[in-house]
Amino acid sequence: MTKLLALVTLALGVVLGSVMGLAAPQGAVAASVPAQGVRTAPVLGGPQDVLPTRLLVQRALEDRVVALTNAQRRAHGCSALRQVSYLRTSARGHTVTMALKNVMSHQLPGEPRFSVRITRAGYTNWRLVAENVARGFSGPSAVVRAWMASPGHRRNILNCRLRDIGVGVVLKDGQLWWTQNFGRR
Repeated sequence: MTKLLALVTLALGVVLGSVMGLAAPQGAVAASVPAQGVRTAPVLGGPQDVLPTRLLVQRALEDRVVALTNAQRRAHGCSALRQVSYLRTSARGHTVTMALKNVMSHQLPGEPRFSVRITRAGYTNWRLVAENVARGFSGPSAVVRAWMASPGHRRNILNCRLRDIGVGVVLKDGQLWWTQNFGRR
């Protein structure tokens, strides 16, 4: 178990270092493994059910997008957004769907509008919702920079009436897919 935890820690350091621009642990060697579709569901089993590294990395990337988004909001006079699990569920679900269909859009064929997706994920009784989507950016800093450079996405990020956020990120075939869902109840 100690060797497994050391390996998970090393892998997490390498992945976070390459995606988030952090230094990799000393002696770390990055390995390249071709992606085999989208994987977001936990793989649990064994005596202690160790949380898979990819879920730790996914959450770290999502949390970093929230932190960078909140830094932009504070710099422009808005309060920080609060992470809400229902919005994260909605964002992750939509991100998986986009990646599987290899199409970036707020509404894919056969899929409900984002406001309905958000409600179905459990974020109910809302007064205002918004969504940003992206694909192909190398990490949280790059995607938030791109959204801030786009008038519509920037408007969502800097909408001071919004109070809540959920972010989803998925890696498929070497490409990161991103969704931000915003809301106010």
